[in-house]
Amino acid sequence: MTLQREPRHRPVTLIWLDASEAILLGSEAPIGDGADPPGVRRVLSQVPPHHRATGRVHHDPRIRSGGGADPDDLVERRREHLIGVYLREVAGLVPPEGTVVIMGPGPVHGRLAAEVRAADARHHRSRRIEATPAGALTERQLRAFWRDLNGSAPERRLPANAAAR
Repeated sequence: MTLQREPRHRPVTLIWLDASEAILLGSEAPIGDGADPPGVRRVLSQVPPHHRATGRVHHDPRIRSGGGADPDDLVERRREHLIGVYLREVAGLVPPEGTVVIMGPGPVHGRLAAEVRAADARHHRSRRIEATPAGALTERQLRAFWRDLNGSAPERRLPANAAAR
């Protein structure tokens, strides 16, 4: 009777993103601009935030607009274009092997998962890609979650006064 080999451990890349920033954590992630620790990469987007309308806006029905398209539609189309550019940039930074876990608020994390799946289909890759909703997380929380996904032991430090005992 022969035993099957255990599957090789696949590295995990953790991505937290919203429309303004993406944080990539992975063992082989390139080092940032010096401010980020090794394995962490931050990507800022150029996507303008949604602004809520304030007050009532009145348009004179006798005046026709000359442009045809509603200015709000133009702003929204521009925003959608910039989100697409931003998601393609982040998807380009994801390593080609290993498991990918994408987290974040709103629908943007799901769109990135679809972008990564489409890139994998184009390159005939097969890997696990998970997209889960999550609120704002600190970098320490993200690192702990990434270590848990990789099966690494958490960083343990003694309190400052423990050495005196």
